[in-house]
Amino acid sequence: MPRISLGIDQSYTGCAVVTYNATKDSADARVFDFTPKRIGTGIKRLERVYEDLAHHFLNTAMLGQVTHICYEGYAYGARFRREELGELGAALKMALALVFPHHIERRIHAVAPATVKKYVTGSGRADKDKIMLAVYKRWGFEPASNDVADAYALARIAEALASPEPPELQFQREVLDTIRKTAT
Repeated sequence: MPRISLGIDQSYTGCAVVTYNATKDSADARVFDFTPKRIGTGIKRLERVYEDLAHHFLNTAMLGQVTHICYEGYAYGARFRREELGELGAALKMALALVFPHHIERRIHAVAPATVKKYVTGSGRADKDKIMLAVYKRWGFEPASNDVADAYALARIAEALASPEPPELQFQREVLDTIRKTAT
């Protein structure tokens, strides 16, 4: 059975989800357009986010054994639209809980944006262009956007958490240790 990990980068306008198949060393990226202009606002919007993500996660669960899931946590210093991002984050978490109820305790991880950057580049302060380039150089995956690059990195973090083999780079091992400590 294929070993699958998920990486999720949610934003106000959309959500990039990368499904990484460790067995085949392949990835599939999907970007959801959750802009209010397209799907509405308020409860109607949150319902649509929840339904679209839950449907996608159910389809993903049929591909193989989903081992770990990582989603980008909040940028706590951000000021703009934080309430709306919180609502979107809640819809995402509810969809994950619906489809992967046995993963909640130990296999779904919120990963801080700086931690994602560090895992990819070695620096928690890397800009978006460096992340995209590093994803391509390190893994040969050419992301279509910054959101997809982050989601891919999160999927690789999720895979590394499931793998019995530690990453060869010290800064990546440090990131995994940090994530494991916060999960307990």
